[in-house]
Amino acid sequence: MKHQSRLTLALAGFLLVTLRCSHAQIPLPSPPPAISGNSAALVARGEFIVRNAAVCGGCHSVSEHDPDGPLSGGREFHDWRIGTARASNLTPDNETGLGTWSEAEIVRALRNGQSKDGRLLAPVMPYEWLHEMSDEDAFAVAHYLKSLPPVRNEVLQSPSILFRLGKLFLGPKPGQSIVAPAAGATAEYGGYLSQHVALCAECHTPRGGIRSTADMNRLFAGVANPPPGFPANPSNLTPDPTGISKWSEADFIQTIRTGVNPSGNHLHPFMPWHQNRRMTDDDLRAIYRFLRTVPPIRNEVLRRQPPAA
Repeated sequence: MKHQSRLTLALAGFLLVTLRCSHAQIPLPSPPPAISGNSAALVARGEFIVRNAAVCGGCHSVSEHDPDGPLSGGREFHDWRIGTARASNLTPDNETGLGTWSEAEIVRALRNGQSKDGRLLAPVMPYEWLHEMSDEDAFAVAHYLKSLPPVRNEVLQSPSILFRLGKLFLGPKPGQSIVAPAAGATAEYGGYLSQHVALCAECHTPRGGIRSTADMNRLFAGVANPPPGFPANPSNLTPDPTGISKWSEADFIQTIRTGVNPSGNHLHPFMPWHQNRRMTDDDLRAIYRFLRTVPPIRNEVLRRQPPAA
């Protein structure tokens, strides 16, 4: 009996220590030579990614109705697997934001899911997709965030026991160096933008399993039954008749520019077209041309009516 009690205590102690320990630190990335001495261009590229493409304010702004507002965080996201995750303060406040973080530490969090102190970030932060963002773009994001006015807003996390235990088996994404395809109206660049910068795939790809992982065999097939609380059903963007097979390139660009699709339906405001319309024509052409290359998948996604204005 005493032996069993000692064994139980030892196991409990081991689990406690393990849960408190950080994952092995992913080596900090080195900034690419191309960004040296080009601060204004770097801030501009970072602003483009944060505000117009990835629309980080969709989660990290104070209000869901103002994604262009201060990125001081605090908005809550609830999931039975992870508990309550709160969007971090991305402003360079020294006490509650990223003020003491280096740009390399920001890049590691963005692409690898590892915090400055080694903790694993909740996967509501889409580092599974951002992992393939290029070194140059990732450092541009970090440079832009460090240029913002600091806002004091302390954000605390409330992870579930399940997520704490899950950290025993989960870890950050491995470190790597990525070079983006050449910018231009090409399918290759569109694949990079739509998956790893603008994060279109994050919403429009179905998920499944206990970890709710993206089904890469159904890339951009839409989500007919999104998680509870999801305000819209992300459309099927594959070249299938249940997707956008009949859309021309001009239709696609016009839809993003105006928020009205070829059928005359208004896009749900959850879709950040107000921000995405600030992308260039070549960016939108690239994304459209990539979407024409993905396998057509039959998946009827019923449209939810946007709330009345």
